Amino acid sequence: MKKTFRPAVLSMAVALGITGVSAGGAYAAPSANPSTSQLDWSYKVPDQLDLASTFRFGTFAGDNLYLQAVDGHNSQIVQAFDQENGGKDNWTYDFQGDAKQLTSGGYAIQDKNGNSYYVRKKDGEQTYKLEAVDANGKLKWNKDVGSKAIERLQVLHNGDIVVSGSVAPTKTVNSHQVFYVFGADGKVKNTQKIDGSEINNSGAYIKLLPNGQVLAISPKLQLFKSLNDLKKPILEYELPEWNSIDFDVRGGNFGEAVYSLSGGNTLVVLREEDYSAVPFKEGAQEIDLSIVKQSKSVVLFDANGKKKWERELWQDAAIVPTADGFVLQKDNKIELYGQDNKLKTSKTVEGDDVWLAKAKTTDEIVLTSKEAGTFQALDPKDLSVKYEIDMKETAGEKADYSFLYEGDGELYVHTMDWNVNKSISHYSLK
Repeated sequence: MKKTFRPAVLSMAVALGITGVSAGGAYAAPSANPSTSQLDWSYKVPDQLDLASTFRFGTFAGDNLYLQAVDGHNSQIVQAFDQENGGKDNWTYDFQGDAKQLTSGGYAIQDKNGNSYYVRKKDGEQTYKLEAVDANGKLKWNKDVGSKAIERLQVLHNGDIVVSGSVAPTKTVNSHQVFYVFGADGKVKNTQKIDGSEINNSGAYIKLLPNGQVLAISPKLQLFKSLNDLKKPILEYELPEWNSIDFDVRGGNFGEAVYSLSGGNTLVVLREEDYSAVPFKEGAQEIDLSIVKQSKSVVLFDANGKKKWERELWQDAAIVPTADGFVLQKDNKIELYGQDNKLKTSKTVEGDDVWLAKAKTTDEIVLTSKEAGTFQALDPKDLSVKYEIDMKETAGEKADYSFLYEGDGELYVHTMDWNVNKSISHYSLK
């Protein structure tokens, strides 16, 4: 197979499963005590809106469910649903508005109170603006964040809004990354520049985890307590050649696969993509992916940053963290491990393309199927079935189902009958 060689794009494509792995597809055998379901509300999606492609990236904040809506070439629309009565109480906010050109640092994101944040530069504007929209879809404020390239927008667990980007070197300034930290009121709380020298990891790319910890990637892997505490890393690890941190597309935060477990332990998933056998050429080139060595591994560090163990995984392994360990999936087999890397229990499920994921707000494990229209929520302690639903039995035959699980039996389903009769429905499972 021949592909155009762009490592960053290829890595994300592999992680997201768009190179051949379906983002849905699991059918587990019905349990002995099937769940009951109650349809709370349903909303008919307007024909011009696409909510399906971004459905699993939805977030729950305040009393709302937030989705990214796509209308033609405009993907900067927030679609919000009231969780209790989204069929009637819903709204959209278009951050692009009537702008002809839009430069963005990512999509809109929400804080725990349901405020939405977005950073952008419109038409001929020379500086970026950080905009805040409240839980009712009304603009609250906007703040100037300068002209430097913006790469990332985040809301941390403590409510801080972080805008970050990279600055290229000049004759007088070294290359560095800059972080602007805002409070929910729009006031700047902190501005910090990091070039790697202060953490003895020159050239490292710096990212923030949702809990506020600072992750420095390559050549060394380092984890620090916060932007204000970069003197001593919580852990430090020499990354093997061709290794990087894997993407978290199943655990819930869709960032780096670095997870804080109970007891202060840290679980890190590494991805190897060894291109040493690929002849080097200038610019983009076509390569034979069969000669690229690809694999995964998972490493556990204790609260003192000491490496406890490392486990090699198969290339297409799916892994989801729990508070007390992790779950692995290979084909139709699901395995639960403790923090000691010992198998606790396992189960086999039916279906061609098993998709393993995690609930948005709880520790429950999720198995879903788009084609079969089935959903199961598993107890992370023993993989027993807590809730399940078969949409083809509940709502009739449809072409495609997508699932978004908040947790504790609160399930949202996107139904699409050959790109017509699109709907979002909320079910309470018991």
